[in-house]
Amino acid sequence: MATPPPRRHRAARATMATPPPPELLHGRSLLDLAADLIPEILLRLPPHDPGQLVRCTTVCKPWRRLLTDPAFLRRYREFHGAPPMLGFLFYLELPRDRFVARFVRTTPFRPRALDHRGCYVRDARHGRVLFSNVTNEETKHDLLVWNPITGERWGLPLPVISGMEWNVTVLCAAAAREGGGECDHLDCHRGPSLVAFVGSDEDGTTCAYVYSSEAATWSDAAYAEHNNDLAIMDMEPCTLVRNRTYCLAAESKTIVEYDLGRRKLIDRPLSYQGRAVLMPAMGGGLGFAGVRGSCLYLWSRETGPDRTATWTQSRVLELSTLPGRAPLNEPATVGFAEGLGVIFVRTDAGVFAINLKSGRVKKMSNREGIYHVIPYTSFHTPDHATG
Repeated sequence: MATPPPRRHRAARATMATPPPPELLHGRSLLDLAADLIPEILLRLPPHDPGQLVRCTTVCKPWRRLLTDPAFLRRYREFHGAPPMLGFLFYLELPRDRFVARFVRTTPFRPRALDHRGCYVRDARHGRVLFSNVTNEETKHDLLVWNPITGERWGLPLPVISGMEWNVTVLCAAAAREGGGECDHLDCHRGPSLVAFVGSDEDGTTCAYVYSSEAATWSDAAYAEHNNDLAIMDMEPCTLVRNRTYCLAAESKTIVEYDLGRRKLIDRPLSYQGRAVLMPAMGGGLGFAGVRGSCLYLWSRETGPDRTATWTQSRVLELSTLPGRAPLNEPATVGFAEGLGVIFVRTDAGVFAINLKSGRVKKMSNREGIYHVIPYTSFHTPDHATG
């Protein structure tokens, strides 16, 4: 005899009924709480992949309004802190005595121009890139300032170059004020900028000028006298610490400090032989990095109780023991990403980025003959992408 089917209980039928309305939590529905979570989720999208934010603006109009809202974007930048590295630039020699400054992408961000013919990249900071124009016939300016985010480029003349070795750096105008002014440098690439010029000659004279984009002119010169040639400027990238710029001179034997606020030049001798890079120290102040053998040495300049500044070796990294280590034939430091704690080391196998916090090593380029790496750091948010 066949077994009769089991009898369905009323409780089972009740579970198939229409679900109840969303429960209330502290007087609010779950749908309202989910709407509050969306900004927190979008806030945590990684800044080194700016395409994610741009794609999210196409989901719906409320998301687009949120992701282009200045208050949200200001909070987004403050949440992530230091701007990400969107790419780096270097000087590339081409056949027939031609050369180009090339932008190498490290993220999906792509500027309108990757190559700048006849230009030598000098510096990049606060959303701007500075070139010296050598043979570019498109413009007659000696220096070019480029904004990769907006594509804007403008030129300016050099104040003086006759018989001088010189170096230049670009920065936000607020950085010249003590404490950095009112700008946090997270989104200042559209504001006024400065170009600092420091030059020296074989007679022992060093001069400095500052160009203001607001005034569209160079300042009066500040001079310092030296008894020897230790202030002949190197071509190495400068660094900015608070409102002071620092430039290497005399084959990294000397550091020239230029106080942007007081317009004063100070010679900084350093007992180190070989190629090096300047950088902000981890605890503030000036830092210095160089390679000897298979070790990367880091120094910081510290002021003691008697207000005397001295160099202190802060750290030694054995490159052969780092994870993902690079071949160590002829290593040399060639650049530093300010705010990110990443130093660039060149070997005969290419250029490698070393994160000083984690010790991680990443290969950035297979190309040989790269002598300077100029990182470009900036946020690229939907308001920039949509103009």
